Amino acid sequence: MLVSLSEQQIRQLETQVVRGDGTAMETLFDLSRGRLSRIAGFRMPVELRRTMSVNNLLMAARMRAIRRQTDFAVEAARSHFVWLRQILLHTIDVIQKRLTSESGSAGWPLPTSTPFAAFMESLTDVDREILLLRHLEELTNQETSIITGISPQGVSTRYMNVVRELAEAPGAVPS
Repeated sequence: MLVSLSEQQIRQLETQVVRGDGTAMETLFDLSRGRLSRIAGFRMPVELRRTMSVNNLLMAARMRAIRRQTDFAVEAARSHFVWLRQILLHTIDVIQKRLTSESGSAGWPLPTSTPFAAFMESLTDVDREILLLRHLEELTNQETSIITGISPQGVSTRYMNVVRELAEAPGAVPS
């Protein structure tokens, strides 16, 4: 079991990854595994879940991260976690496309009959994504900013507005 590392220790690992150290990449992935697991559990389509566990998906994403570590220096300059998240989401997409082409299925259905689902549907795509990134994926304002291209302050403001709207939406949040 890995413990959390200081910011300086993480920067050292990132430098080692840039120099081609696969063990350092494995360590960064393992440090991020809990957060990546939550993201995988949330973002995995139902059909994919029927054929693959979150654990197996994380192993596939870990192998992809190790294979692509030469891209790390350019693509992860601002956040190694955002880069690993991107690798995970790409892995989900690739496996899902493979599964869809084999089964002929068109994706996962989203329930829309609850007040919460109706609230989520009423949000703009950007506000919905900010809520998902900040609340469910537990990304920081800075990490969310990198993904959305909105300033950290803008992300914070939009997130707080959506959370306030959610709290005020009738029946969207159980009392």
